[in-house]
Amino acid sequence: MSRAAGDRRDRVRFEVFGFFWGTLDVREAVSLRNLASNGAMIEIKRPLAVESLQSVCLMIDGLATVAEAQVRHVRPSVSGNFFVGVEFHSASSAFQEAVDRLIAFRSFPTGVA
Repeated sequence: MSRAAGDRRDRVRFEVFGFFWGTLDVREAVSLRNLASNGAMIEIKRPLAVESLQSVCLMIDGLATVAEAQVRHVRPSVSGNFFVGVEFHSASSAFQEAVDRLIAFRSFPTGVA
Protein backbone atom coordinates (compact mmCIF):
# COMPACT_ATOMS: atom_id res chain seq x y z
CA MET A 1 0.00 0.00 0.00
CA SER A 2 1.49 3.35 -0.97
CA ARG A 3 1.53 6.36 1.33
CA ALA A 4 1.18 10.03 0.60
CA ALA A 5 4.33 12.16 0.65
CA GLY A 6 5.06 13.36 4.19
CA ASP A 7 2.98 10.64 5.87
CA ARG A 8 4.88 9.76 9.06
CA ARG A 9 2.54 7.07 10.44
CA ASP A 10 4.26 3.83 11.35
CA ARG A 11 1.11 1.78 10.67
CA VAL A 12 -1.22 1.55 7.72
CA ARG A 13 -4.51 3.42 8.06
CA PHE A 14 -7.56 2.11 6.21
CA GLU A 15 -10.25 4.42 4.90
CA VAL A 16 -13.78 3.68 6.06
CA PHE A 17 -16.71 4.50 3.84
CA GLY A 18 -20.17 5.01 5.32
CA PHE A 19 -21.30 5.30 8.93
CA PHE A 20 -20.48 2.97 11.77
CA TRP A 21 -22.06 3.21 15.22
CA GLY A 22 -20.02 2.72 18.36
CA THR A 23 -19.92 3.59 22.01
CA LEU A 24 -17.49 5.56 24.11
CA ASP A 25 -17.29 4.94 27.83
CA VAL A 26 -15.77 7.86 29.71
CA ARG A 27 -15.74 7.56 33.45
CA GLU A 28 -15.72 11.00 34.96
CA ALA A 29 -16.66 12.35 38.36
CA VAL A 30 -19.51 14.85 38.19
CA SER A 31 -21.02 17.35 40.59
CA LEU A 32 -24.50 16.42 41.76
CA ARG A 33 -26.67 19.56 41.83
CA ASN A 34 -30.18 18.17 42.43
CA LEU A 35 -31.42 14.69 43.22
CA ALA A 36 -34.91 13.20 43.08
CA SER A 37 -36.08 9.62 43.28
CA ASN A 38 -36.52 9.47 39.49
CA GLY A 39 -33.62 11.62 38.24
CA ALA A 40 -30.86 14.12 38.88
CA MET A 41 -29.24 17.32 37.68
CA ILE A 42 -25.48 16.98 37.31
CA GLU A 43 -22.75 19.41 36.31
CA ILE A 44 -20.20 18.00 33.89
CA LYS A 45 -17.29 19.29 31.78
CA ARG A 46 -18.69 18.27 28.38
CA PRO A 47 -22.25 18.02 27.09
CA LEU A 48 -24.00 14.70 26.61
CA ALA A 49 -26.38 13.97 23.76
CA VAL A 50 -30.03 14.54 24.64
CA GLU A 51 -31.99 11.24 24.72
CA SER A 52 -28.74 9.23 25.04
CA LEU A 53 -28.52 6.48 27.64
CA GLN A 54 -25.76 6.78 30.23
CA SER A 55 -24.62 4.62 33.13
CA VAL A 56 -24.84 6.38 36.48
CA CYS A 57 -22.86 5.10 39.45
CA LEU A 58 -23.50 6.22 43.03
CA MET A 59 -20.90 5.53 45.71
CA ILE A 60 -22.42 5.29 49.19
CA ASP A 61 -20.30 4.13 52.14
CA GLY A 62 -17.78 2.66 49.68
CA LEU A 63 -20.41 0.60 47.85
CA ALA A 64 -21.16 1.26 44.19
CA THR A 65 -24.65 1.02 42.74
CA VAL A 66 -25.38 1.52 39.05
CA ALA A 67 -28.44 2.48 37.01
CA GLU A 68 -29.12 3.50 33.46
CA ALA A 69 -30.19 7.11 32.93
CA GLN A 70 -31.56 8.93 29.91
CA VAL A 71 -30.37 12.47 29.23
CA ARG A 72 -33.41 14.74 29.09
CA HIS A 73 -31.85 18.21 28.71
CA VAL A 74 -28.48 19.98 28.59
CA ARG A 75 -27.66 23.65 29.15
CA PRO A 76 -24.42 25.56 29.66
CA SER A 77 -23.46 26.82 33.12
CA VAL A 78 -21.74 30.12 33.86
CA SER A 79 -18.55 28.20 34.80
CA GLY A 80 -18.18 26.82 31.26
CA ASN A 81 -19.43 23.37 32.29
CA PHE A 82 -22.84 21.92 31.45
CA PHE A 83 -25.93 21.17 33.52
CA VAL A 84 -27.35 17.82 32.43
CA GLY A 85 -30.75 16.55 33.54
CA VAL A 86 -31.08 12.77 33.61
CA GLU A 87 -34.00 10.45 34.27
CA PHE A 88 -33.21 7.12 35.95
CA HIS A 89 -34.21 3.91 34.12
CA SER A 90 -33.53 0.29 34.97
CA ALA A 91 -32.55 1.20 38.53
CA SER A 92 -31.91 -1.74 40.82
CA SER A 93 -33.42 -1.80 44.28
CA ALA A 94 -29.93 -1.11 45.70
CA PHE A 95 -29.62 2.00 43.52
CA GLN A 96 -33.09 3.23 44.49
CA GLU A 97 -32.32 2.63 48.18
CA ALA A 98 -29.08 4.61 47.84
CA VAL A 99 -30.94 7.52 46.25
CA ASP A 100 -33.61 7.42 48.96
CA ARG A 101 -30.90 7.38 51.66
CA LEU A 102 -29.23 10.44 50.14
CA ILE A 103 -32.52 12.31 49.92
CA ALA A 104 -33.44 11.40 53.51
CA PHE A 105 -29.99 12.40 54.79
CA ARG A 106 -30.17 15.83 53.10
CA SER A 107 -33.71 16.48 54.36
CA PHE A 108 -32.43 16.81 57.93
CA PRO A 109 -31.34 20.34 58.93
CA THR A 110 -27.56 20.72 59.02
CA GLY A 111 -27.33 24.14 60.66
CA VAL A 112 -27.33 24.93 64.38
CA ALA A 113 -30.26 27.04 65.61
